[in-house]
Formats: sequence, C-alpha cells, structure tokens
Amino acid sequence: MISRKEFLIKSLGLMGAAIAVPSLLSSCAEAKKELAADACDDLSGLSETEIKKRESLKYVSQTPDAAKNCANCRFYKAPAQEGECGGCQLFAGIVHPNGYCQSWFAVEA
Repeated sequence: MISRKEFLIKSLGLMGAAIAVPSLLSSCAEAKKELAADACDDLSGLSETEIKKRESLKYVSQTPDAAKNCANCRFYKAPAQEGECGGCQLFAGIVHPNGYCQSWFAVEA
C-alpha cells in the first residue's frame, strides 16, 4: 500500500512532467522550423552571377504578402519531399516555399 505522502510526491512529479513535456516539444518544433528556413537560405555552391540574378529579382525567403508566395507561383519547382526547400525556374539555387520575388506569377487554376 502506498502512503499519502508518496502518492502526493508521485502525483506532483507526474503533473510537472505533464506541463514540461508539451512545452519542450513545442520549442523543438519551433527550432526545426527555423532550421528549415535557414536551410532554404543556403547559397553555397552558387556563382556570384547566380546570386546577383536572385538579388535582381529581389528574392526574399519570407513573403511580405501571404497571398503571394513561391509555393503558389507558376515558376516554383516543388521539392521531391514535403518539408524540403523548392526551386525556381527563373534562377538557380533553393528557395523557401514562403519566399517571394518580383517575378511572382499566380499558378493558373
């Protein structure tokens, strides 16, 4: 038989874990999102000319207008697997699905 004191101690420990675990999982998910965004900003392997082309189109990895983003642009090349960075038909390198450039053009419905 378990004493009242042991029961209370174990109950408090379980309640603490129930509060801490979701918070930890949430912060891990946020860190994973940040890593994915950083990965889509990787320009290594691109020539200076290719980088200048991206810049001339004013590509940014986070769109200023949620209705206009790379994922819903006609020139977007979807990644092989969901959750990865995509590409663009107009310039070399990877792009973030939530990115944007001045050549954004809506996908035909």
